[in-house]
Amino acid sequence: MPRQQENRLPQPSYHNPNVADTAMKAVLSKLPLHAEEDRRREIVAECELVSVVAAQGIPKDTASALIYALRRQFAALALLDPVELQKGRWTFVSFPASLLGRSWLTTLATPDQTLLPSDYWEQGDHRPDDVKEEQRVLLHRIETERARRNPEAQPIRVVYVAWALIRWGNKFLLHRREDKSRQGEKGYGMVGGRFNLSDLPPAIQSQTDILQETFKLDSTVVAQHITATLERELEEETGMFKDKHYSYEPFGRPLPAYKAVNGAGNRHAYSAYKFHLFQVKLTSAGETHLLSRIAEDERLTWFIAAEIAAPQRADGAAAYVDALHQAWGKDLEKNLSTASDSKASKPTFTGESMMLDLPGTPDAAFQLGKPGKEKSVRPINRLGEAEWQLLMLLGWHMRDFQMRLNADAGVRLLGNGWIDAPGVVSLARSLHERIQPILPGLVEIREDRYVSISVAPDALLFPADLFRYQIQGSNTTGGVFGLARLELGTPWGRLEGNAYERNINGNTVAVLRELEKGDEPAGDWERSLREQFGGGVRSVGLRRLWSTKGNVTSLVEGLKRLSGTSLP
Repeated sequence: MPRQQENRLPQPSYHNPNVADTAMKAVLSKLPLHAEEDRRREIVAECELVSVVAAQGIPKDTASALIYALRRQFAALALLDPVELQKGRWTFVSFPASLLGRSWLTTLATPDQTLLPSDYWEQGDHRPDDVKEEQRVLLHRIETERARRNPEAQPIRVVYVAWALIRWGNKFLLHRREDKSRQGEKGYGMVGGRFNLSDLPPAIQSQTDILQETFKLDSTVVAQHITATLERELEEETGMFKDKHYSYEPFGRPLPAYKAVNGAGNRHAYSAYKFHLFQVKLTSAGETHLLSRIAEDERLTWFIAAEIAAPQRADGAAAYVDALHQAWGKDLEKNLSTASDSKASKPTFTGESMMLDLPGTPDAAFQLGKPGKEKSVRPINRLGEAEWQLLMLLGWHMRDFQMRLNADAGVRLLGNGWIDAPGVVSLARSLHERIQPILPGLVEIREDRYVSISVAPDALLFPADLFRYQIQGSNTTGGVFGLARLELGTPWGRLEGNAYERNINGNTVAVLRELEKGDEPAGDWERSLREQFGGGVRSVGLRRLWSTKGNVTSLVEGLKRLSGTSLP
């Protein structure tokens, strides 16, 4: 059969690119002029511009649409006088404005003319930083003005974010933001990040309408798979893997949409953010892995809830959590405090009834219990010298006391009292075997490299033998009381000492001198000393200053007077 001819409508002349170019050149020739030296300027009626375009063989309604589009471009750039526009007339506000208008229209009227290289807007991390920053600045300026000048402006970018609440006691883990070098940025955000298409299963990624779906502000598809974003971001930022290192659960409902001109690099626009919060529970392996990662990655840091809520931390760092401020307002700190602690376990020895003094020598006893009711607990076999030194190092580190480790110590200090030291694990096992029968759970060893002692820092103390005291002044004028913790040497480095000093009145000088002699002071002296010295004495690691044995009250046994004139 002969092939049937297709019925095609003739293409109108204005679909011809040459006709369109000619029309824009005609408009260019009619643009009003503006003097360079003064305010003299021309005014052109918009209807004249429409007529010029229509004269090129273009229907009048199409010509009107073209001129309207040009007018909106010029007006959006603030090139045209708005008062004259209200009268249906075009005139430029200044000579520079007329230059930009003519430059722009000349570009449109010149076939194949471009203002930028063809790959200028190509995306990807391989693009030069200066180009990306240039684009970000341009987008920021345009989008900021668009949002500021229109109360009903709509975001053009939709971002879904998964945030992990990793809480350690009263601290939360934050990660330095990508655009850390930009002046004025707040620096740190919650661990986590934005959703991208790779977080979806391949079958869903390949759907033809998936971009439409992910650009919805309340996408059910994204909501169903946002946990993949969480897991990917946790792996990227902390190196942790689900199940091996942590589990998680939602922390309340997603936050209300947060709108802002933002975005890393040149992914920058007036954006709508949908935040999904998750509270993370670490496994034992996750605890030590995370502490190890934090020790080597300066991008990870801890903020307490009050620092997250505050505009800035004492060291200048600040948390970028504007979405939380918008959603929770003054309740931000309180709401964060309801998140569960992420730690896998609590210390074995915690609270006043489980306060523990480490032994002052390898053959000395531990002291366990409330102040005044503590009991001596001694290993069946004395500790070896190296075992005792390791115990003291672990105690020093749990209290966050200063140390000067040797360059070849083979010991890396982690947070929360843990050390990473594969070379001392065999020694730690020996220490564990000696202590476990009398103090079960005190020494912890994980993965043949991580070692710690399971004592809350405020319940961990040191024997009086390691301290020296000094009383200066008189019973009439008062003086100064000083307490110094001595430094210790170990095979791995020096455990540094520290000192505590307090100004005291004459009555306190007299009480301390009575206790020094082993005499019972008169009056309600115990309450007074507790109020004055309790916190300070324990801050350097000593349980208490005095004790009573039988009928004798004195400074605690083992505490020696400093022989010099000043504290070390």
